[in-house]
Amino acid sequence: MTRSRAFNRFHRFLARKHRDEVRNSASVLPADETRPIDHIQKLIERRFALDDRLEMEETAR
Repeated sequence: MTRSRAFNRFHRFLARKHRDEVRNSASVLPADETRPIDHIQKLIERRFALDDRLEMEETAR
């Protein structure tokens, strides 16, 4: 069964409202929370921590 045009239009309307709410609430966030997250740096730090832990385990033997 296909959905009616009114049904589709209503859900597009709701999606637009939700996007607007998210967009408006984002301006309330502090400046440090709006910066993009540096995922690569976090991965590098996690890798160094893993290497350090493995090295300490090997020297403890």
